[in-house]
Amino acid sequence: MTYPMPPQGPKRSPWASPAVLVAIVVGVLVLIGGVAGAFVYANAHSDETDTAAPPSQSESKAERPSQSTVTVTQSPSQVPTQQQTTAPAPPTSHSSPSVSGASWQGFVGSAAQCNADDAAVFIGYTDRSQVVICQVGSQEGRNYYKGAADGGSVEIDYPTRSGDVFTAVNDGTTYQVSTSSLLITEPDGTPHVETMVQSWVD
Repeated sequence: MTYPMPPQGPKRSPWASPAVLVAIVVGVLVLIGGVAGAFVYANAHSDETDTAAPPSQSESKAERPSQSTVTVTQSPSQVPTQQQTTAPAPPTSHSSPSVSGASWQGFVGSAAQCNADDAAVFIGYTDRSQVVICQVGSQEGRNYYKGAADGGSVEIDYPTRSGDVFTAVNDGTTYQVSTSSLLITEPDGTPHVETMVQSWVD
């Protein structure tokens, strides 16, 4: 005997199965998690790239030694001053003659004394006369003769010198003076010899 099959309802879709629904939900969650992980990984990789980038200005300043400029201020007492100073001229030294009553210019208070600041190169006197040969400034060899006797005086330019002997000529009269004597020769050739009492020559 055959029993009739009970009537069947409409056929159910396989997507309506709870297992399938759970699988779909899990798949969606996995997909979302993968996307989120990729996003996090991408951000992390971007941070690493930024970290590997050249150090910023502040970091480079921290790593490099400071190159600050130090300004030293000196007090007025420490600042060297440049003063224009003129070196004093060396003192002029003159030989001291070993003749009584005479200085480096001749006889003090007498007509037989050098002019201005000229110095004597010969000084001597006899019982009658005082004689000085003076040099003009620093002009070596340019001399003049000055003599005084019996209240009179004479000055003669450019006497000649030979060793310690000086010869001056004035109006035909020749005066030749040395450390030993004064020889005065008149124009007519008459000689007058005076012996030196003291004399000095430079």
